[in-house]
Amino acid sequence: MLLYYKGLVARANDIDIVIALEHVERAETVLEMLGVKQPPNLNRDYATRYFAEFVIEGIDVDVMAGFRIVAGGTTTEYVPDQKTFETFVLQDTTIHLCPLEDWYVLYLLMPHREGRVATIKEYFLENGANLTYLKAWVDRCLPKAVSDQIHELLFELNPRP
Repeated sequence: MLLYYKGLVARANDIDIVIALEHVERAETVLEMLGVKQPPNLNRDYATRYFAEFVIEGIDVDVMAGFRIVAGGTTTEYVPDQKTFETFVLQDTTIHLCPLEDWYVLYLLMPHREGRVATIKEYFLENGANLTYLKAWVDRCLPKAVSDQIHELLFELNPRP
């Protein structure tokens, strides 16, 4: 949905909701009233502490808490920083969006997301990116290939003489 909101894709395939672990029970209660919880779909590329899929009015809604990706022998946990959220209002409801910079890195960590990575990188090269957000990822323990791609993007966005 973030990519759709940013104009990077023609339609949103699903809605990914990232929540704090302490909100899991409440989220499940609300989402089960709105739709149907799907059977678990285990994937070894992820070590997320809580993951559930719901279908609400034909839309896939994925809910994650303690979102962790296993890549290159490293497990990286995504801990969203509320200070970096972008917000918009939709029908009197405030929607909080994680930064696109975070999803660039998360897609780098995920298998088979090269298209998403290229789309976001192109967007950053045309529109700019928050370099502080990207640099924060460089300080984390990431697989070398991912770290190298972040460094490359940072250089392309801010080349030094």
